[in-house]
Amino acid sequence: MKKNNAFYYLIAVLGILIFSAGLCVLGESIIQKINEQNWFLIGTIALVLINTGLCLMISSKDYKR
Repeated sequence: MKKNNAFYYLIAVLGILIFSAGLCVLGESIIQKINEQNWFLIGTIALVLINTGLCLMISSKDYKR
């Protein structure tokens, strides 16, 4: 495996992991909203994680050879 392909896989897998973590945090935010607790900060963190994961997955194609 070439060095650039390794970097491609690293960025792609990191994007998938961050996206999945964002979905888990989003679920926790929904649970807190249902229980009428403070959910805004956790929801914002979930939004940041989901968008970061998507951007990494999409931009990883630039490193594939």
